[in-house]
Amino acid sequence: MKVAVAAVSHLFLLLLLLIAIPLGFQTETSLRPRTYQPTDCCFTHVTRAIPRERISSYYETSSQCPKPGIIFITIIGRFVCANPRDDWVQDYIKELKEI
Repeated sequence: MKVAVAAVSHLFLLLLLLIAIPLGFQTETSLRPRTYQPTDCCFTHVTRAIPRERISSYYETSSQCPKPGIIFITIIGRFVCANPRDDWVQDYIKELKEI
């Protein structure tokens, strides 16, 4: 009886390890700094212009996204969706292309 309990305990620990190891890798990857993802889409846009000095770069969303968008990356690494039709967005894009 003690042998059966020990065997079940070992199988249970092995099962926990098999589950925990992949979860650990997922947690590790989620802690990495965010970078450009080609699947990034904008579902809402900011309603006001972001101060230009806070923007470090930008990229356009994929044509496969449901809404067109420009994703501005701030100097502190935040990603902000903007409407590509807004005048201020077009002005910022022109300025950033010149840099």
